[in-house]
Amino acid sequence: DGRVFDMSAHLVHQDTEGRQAVVTVLLERGEPHPTIQAVWNSLPLERGEPLAAPAPLDPGTLLPASRGYFTYMGSRTTPPCDEGVLWMVMKEPVTISAAQIAIFSRLYPMNARPLQALGGRLIKESN
Repeated sequence: DGRVFDMSAHLVHQDTEGRQAVVTVLLERGEPHPTIQAVWNSLPLERGEPLAAPAPLDPGTLLPASRGYFTYMGSRTTPPCDEGVLWMVMKEPVTISAAQIAIFSRLYPMNARPLQALGGRLIKESN
């Protein structure tokens, strides 16, 4: 519906045959998110610097309470921008603080391609 969010988190999955699916969690400015903070606390201080995660992370803690979603076939948003990716975009956003947004945007000012046209894609909605 033309609404733009502050950020989104992509949980990328790949099966043994190389097929990809992405669960997208929309992030809007509001209260800090504890899972996002745990990830940010583990980020390297400099871009491109490798750093092992200090502890396992449950990505389910990032998902909104309501599990409704939109789904479509599309492409990855980062190179090589492969087609044939199943996207599931959660309908309900979760909040992230202004400080959490600022940390990421300082390290990664632009980390994806611009918004793309629908290009005839069929978007379905979960029940």
